[in-house]
Amino acid sequence: MEDPCETLNNSEAFHMSRYHSYNNHSPRISSPWLDLRVFYVRISNVRVEDSTPEALTINHIPLDPDTLLEINGVRMSMYSEGCSSQLRRDRVDKKSEEATYVSTDNIRLNGSVKFEVYDKKELVLSGFLEMSDGNGFTGESKKQWNMTCEAEITVGSGFVKEKSRNGQELLPALPTIEVYVTGCFSGTPIILTKTLQLGLRKKQSRRMALDSIPEYETAEEPQKDISSELDLQEDKKSFKEMKWTSLSCW
Repeated sequence: MEDPCETLNNSEAFHMSRYHSYNNHSPRISSPWLDLRVFYVRISNVRVEDSTPEALTINHIPLDPDTLLEINGVRMSMYSEGCSSQLRRDRVDKKSEEATYVSTDNIRLNGSVKFEVYDKKELVLSGFLEMSDGNGFTGESKKQWNMTCEAEITVGSGFVKEKSRNGQELLPALPTIEVYVTGCFSGTPIILTKTLQLGLRKKQSRRMALDSIPEYETAEEPQKDISSELDLQEDKKSFKEMKWTSLSCW
């Protein structure tokens, strides 16, 4: 059957090689499946407009050759580099300055994966869904899932535009990205969340620092003038005292 899921090859935006080596005769270890029901991304404190993308692309990349990955009932080949699905724009609120993207594709996996969220060719965020053994034990009942992720864009890049008013850039709370994943593992519902704060670009940080310098210099200049006047007054006073002393000696 033809695989309806888009298979990604090495020419696309992957920055890691999936496998170092693989032995076809290596023993396979059966693991319980993680069923992901909702993958949700909310971007807040941004300027929302008509150019805000209607969808983002999320790539799922198995980290181990024994990891199996299914999307909407279709199992990916163990030799594939991964596959992609869509995070569709669910809501855009200009008043609250946020946009939400949701994927309800049924994703099943039995091992750790890397995920990457793109706006076209620009990487927005990346992270890992990793299975670990709780408390150091290997029993299936002790296995648990963890999510780590980080933002790959900064304020002013891509669709995360700087907010402005009357042509002046505003610097309120920095934009945040909330990643929310919910599903089921070994019959137990799980919820994984992570909130990321976007930073400023280097040019913005430098401009902010330079903008603060004139105010500092303006505040310092009068102090320098006052200090010079005081020094001059002291010199005149000393000169008068010296002159009076010299006259008294006569």
